[in-house]
Amino acid sequence: MPINLNPEAQVALRRLEEAETREEKIAAIQELLQRMDKHKGTENFVNQLKKRLAKLRAELEKEKLRKSGVASVFSIKKQGAGQVILAGLTNTGKSTILNYLTGAKSKVGDYPFTTTYPEVGILDFDSVPIQVVESPAIFDGCSGSENGPQILSTIRNADSVVLVIDLSQNVLGQVRILLDELESAGILLNLDPPPVEVKKTGSGGIQIMGIQFFDGSREEITSFLNKKHIVNAVVRIWNKISLADIDLALDISVVYKSALIVATKGDLPGSSENYQKLLNNYGQRFEIYPISLLKEKGIEDFKEGIFKSLGVIRLYTREPGNIISDKPLVLEKGASVEDLAKRLHARFIKNFKYARIYGKSVKHEGEKVGLEHVLADNDIVQFYTN
Repeated sequence: MPINLNPEAQVALRRLEEAETREEKIAAIQELLQRMDKHKGTENFVNQLKKRLAKLRAELEKEKLRKSGVASVFSIKKQGAGQVILAGLTNTGKSTILNYLTGAKSKVGDYPFTTTYPEVGILDFDSVPIQVVESPAIFDGCSGSENGPQILSTIRNADSVVLVIDLSQNVLGQVRILLDELESAGILLNLDPPPVEVKKTGSGGIQIMGIQFFDGSREEITSFLNKKHIVNAVVRIWNKISLADIDLALDISVVYKSALIVATKGDLPGSSENYQKLLNNYGQRFEIYPISLLKEKGIEDFKEGIFKSLGVIRLYTREPGNIISDKPLVLEKGASVEDLAKRLHARFIKNFKYARIYGKSVKHEGEKVGLEHVLADNDIVQFYTN
């Protein structure tokens, strides 16, 4: 039990522990959040409760939709090379960005919460179609609201997240709310998973490899896992960790997303100072793209940033007669010649002799490579077969 819970909160916590159905658990968490005192000693517990509440609501909504047979308007089927979602507070310019980039007709208003459901458009970036989704506005307490879990579930489903920040308002406050709400829903941006893996086994107790990276004893890890009802597991550690990292690794509801920040309304008074604040506080964690749609500044760099955030590369093929394909094939970053060959046709693998590469992944143009060669963005590949 967290420290310093008042008597009313302790009663609510017991109700939560005794709750059996999702509905009972949701009601108990809401009551507990309402009754407990908020201070530094309960901060982590509050975040855990919000995350659990969001997960339960999402599960309940999913179950209702499954029984009704109706697809949720918040469930967006992916298209193109990847799905990018615009997430921000109300009136930060999300709809205007979506319309500008994709030609969509998302409603733009000067009143709060104009967008109530996700809006979708396709950005054509160098012949690569990228699906851009505008999320309804995030707000403080969103994860615990009625539609909050659905909104956050849409963001969870995306391949990349664009945080839309209004430079004419409190930029640090905007980022704080967005990160807090996303983290409450188990969505972590531009962070690496902890360097630890816990794989449950049928027997053998707790086996730990890489204990030198843990500032403590084997017994501490074993006791921690036993308290979570894990008595047989292989724990692999490959860098410095704490028990909190192990706890995070065990949470299967946590997802890690690539993200960037687009700073809007850069043509308004005070925007330069706010942009500098944004850069100083979040410039190391996020690529930040200041734009002005009115003056059409920064747009091309922003589009490039969107593409890079997807972690994909464009590849072209060269046919006999030196004819280069008009449109690129899109593969994940780190793809090899073999991956490209599989995408094209089985015969390129079966009869493969070698390939010649024209681009950044080789030291000189036309270099001969094998199937294992790792390709780079905009490489041109010519296959030679037996």
